[in-house]
Amino acid sequence: MYEDIKDIPTILINGMSKEQILRIMKAIKNMENLPENIIFASVTPTSSQWTVEELIKELKQEDIEMKTVTDNLKKGVYDNYKKDSK
Repeated sequence: MYEDIKDIPTILINGMSKEQILRIMKAIKNMENLPENIIFASVTPTSSQWTVEELIKELKQEDIEMKTVTDNLKKGVYDNYKKDSK
């Protein structure tokens, strides 16, 4: 339902090279007065089969998970894991 996804700023890109996508992302991130939490994504064979609602919800969940991992890396949460795995 639209109400579930209307507040998740998302830009979906299709049919462009990785380099083109990165240039677009950089240009958009340098623009003023845009949300800082924009989710960027490119269409994949799997995501092309989903509804827009399913895709945005999945992208939001992945974004949350990636931010958690990034925060944990900054905090050193995984430092002991690196030592234990050697």
